[in-house]
Amino acid sequence: MWLDLIVYHSKLMKLSKPAIPKELDADVAISIVIPHAREMSKNHVSLTYDFKGVSERTALGDELIIGIKNKQDSSSVLKFSLKRDSLYHILPEYLFHSLDHYLNTNGDSDEFDKRYKEQEEQKNKALTYFGPFDQRFQEMRVQYQEWLNENIFKGNHFLAEFITEGHDVNLNNSFIRAVYPCISWLRCYRGNDELIRTALSYAFDNQIEVNKCLCEINKNISTKVHTCLTGTLDELYCGTSVKVRTYIWKVFFQTKIETTEELYNLKQQIEEFSEFFSIWFLPIDSLLDFNFGDKYALPILYDKENAKGIFLNYSTQLI
Repeated sequence: MWLDLIVYHSKLMKLSKPAIPKELDADVAISIVIPHAREMSKNHVSLTYDFKGVSERTALGDELIIGIKNKQDSSSVLKFSLKRDSLYHILPEYLFHSLDHYLNTNGDSDEFDKRYKEQEEQKNKALTYFGPFDQRFQEMRVQYQEWLNENIFKGNHFLAEFITEGHDVNLNNSFIRAVYPCISWLRCYRGNDELIRTALSYAFDNQIEVNKCLCEINKNISTKVHTCLTGTLDELYCGTSVKVRTYIWKVFFQTKIETTEELYNLKQQIEEFSEFFSIWFLPIDSLLDFNFGDKYALPILYDKENAKGIFLNYSTQLI
């Protein structure tokens, strides 16, 4: 969704900066941003990389910063700044300057500043020299990630398949298949109202009405009573059912129904989806109440050749 924030303005010839979630892996983000930017700019974009070294890593890890420079007479430039090592950082330090570079400065700030400046100049020269190699290695990483995206992660099913392994999930059901990628959100947000609403909108392409209400329902209790009763008689309940307060998600799916076969298939798919969604997405104190049909269906007037007058054929199509 955040990729929608990359916009290429054909008249202004400009790319706008994407908003990338911080928790997203840098290589995954790059592998998605690059083809999207190329598509939006019709390949009028060039790429550069800047490697900051692990010394600048933060608790967030390999933070990715994207800079965009738009030019009027040439391609736009995408610059990826990464807090990871260049070949300069990987190779032994003594290849570029002696390990006792600051020896005998003895608190002389001027001498220390001079040697520090020399070291920075050497560092910048090395980074410039190794830059093409760093970029080529990074391009290979991106190409491999693009291959993974296309052949392994395509359809956002990889994590969902890993989570649901061993469970019977019918992906031939179009509604289950549409909501299936949302399973990866359950670790952090299962039972969250916004997650439930968003997942339902994914499943039914926003053609639904969703309402949540708190209700009291009668729930049958077991006829088996434990023989070892403890406490007082006031705690002993002899009824056959109890009233339980629970949240009910009432969902109505607006859809046209043309044939009896279509009605049967739709009913079967929605019943299967309701069971799947209740098990995986709803908290234990919630129920799903699902209805579907065409509440905007109008009376149909038609004239039979073998009958006199105009007849009314009307169905509410509410299931």
